[in-house]
Amino acid sequence: MVPGGLPIWFVLVSVFILGSVIGSFLNVCVHRLPDHETISGGWKGLFHPPSRCPRCFHSIRLIDNIPVLGWLKLRGRCRKCSKPISVRYPLVEFFNGLLWVVMYVVEVGTFRPDGGAPLHAASWLYALDLSPSPTPGSAWTSAEAILHLRYLYHMILMEMLVVASLIDFDLRVIPDSVTVPAMAVGLIGSTLGCVHIFPVWFQDPGSIHTICDNLSGRSGQIPDWLAIIRDAPRIPAWIDDWPRLHGLSVSLAGLVVGGGVVWLVRISGGHVLKQEAMGFGDVTLMAAIGSFLGWQQALTIFFIAPLFGVVFALANWFLRRERELPYGPFLAIGTLFFLYAFKHLWPNLEATFGWGPFFVVMLFAGGAMFIPLLRLARVVRRLLGIPDPPATDSLLWRTADQLHYCAGEQVDRFQGRWRPDRKAEWPGEDAGRGQRHESDWRQGNG
Repeated sequence: MVPGGLPIWFVLVSVFILGSVIGSFLNVCVHRLPDHETISGGWKGLFHPPSRCPRCFHSIRLIDNIPVLGWLKLRGRCRKCSKPISVRYPLVEFFNGLLWVVMYVVEVGTFRPDGGAPLHAASWLYALDLSPSPTPGSAWTSAEAILHLRYLYHMILMEMLVVASLIDFDLRVIPDSVTVPAMAVGLIGSTLGCVHIFPVWFQDPGSIHTICDNLSGRSGQIPDWLAIIRDAPRIPAWIDDWPRLHGLSVSLAGLVVGGGVVWLVRISGGHVLKQEAMGFGDVTLMAAIGSFLGWQQALTIFFIAPLFGVVFALANWFLRRERELPYGPFLAIGTLFFLYAFKHLWPNLEATFGWGPFFVVMLFAGGAMFIPLLRLARVVRRLLGIPDPPATDSLLWRTADQLHYCAGEQVDRFQGRWRPDRKAEWPGEDAGRGQRHESDWRQGNG
């Protein structure tokens, strides 16, 4: 049973229905948000005009908007004009409902009939003593409340990732109207102080003592600054004293580190490889992920995502001979994998991030080695016979630019003009603009 005395099957069915209904709204977001350049314009466009058929403009009935069942009832066609409706709409609704169910089982767990601890004890507090501690007798910070609040908080992130991934897959772009509002929700939600997994800073005393002993050598004497690091507590005291401020700091650090590491790859890759390594949409997407999960999780996901990307990139190269893939979907897959497999990743994560300041030093050293590694990758690429992408001159005035300029200067070149001398006029101008027959007809030469 779950809090409230409801059977688990009822909760899971309800969660599936909720997820499928939200999936119907996600379809609207994927279809309409890219049509607007501004964030406010994109969100206004979600609610006006109402949903309608793109061919006959017939409004969709409420009964036809029922997730999955509405599409099946219409047999995949518009009720008015019989235009086919893409099967992706019900698939997004169904799998989004399934996503809500899977994440509920992973993050909240299924409770015992006697109301005791959940069957999946590893998901109870995620990182054990490093995760927010429940307050006995409190309705908002009880163990059950923390699990459900964190679940809803993470599902907002997952829904943003679904929308961003589908748009990126279709158009190779991630609009700011998807990621920027998500960052705001991540920052605001983190002020609850109970939805984060890791604290913004922690260190493992055992690992720190081992590192300090190795640095001290045979003498056993260490500098004062190293002694301060060695004797520091596992978690700083201010984290427990100011939980809301700490929650906000987790989100801010995740936003800066998540977006910053992708921005570094974007700038360095463009400078060394002479091509765009990542789009700016990937920067804002990773920043949004970090605002929800924190900087440690953002770094972990950043290194997990390429493992999935390599598999799809190789398949795409052998099957379609295409070298470029949208990266947003792989960041989403990496995030989903991280949350799902956290109980298996946690021992390694605790050992790595438990190094405290020494991990930060290692991180900066790795960043300093990034550009030399990119240069090495460029050399290897040339040895394999893969040429650098051709440089494009943005100041080059092409034929298409000239035609676009002429067409924009005067849409109807006969308006407000005397009839020109057809014999003295060059016919190639009309032919290049596709107006030769129209010109002959207007001048009476046809």
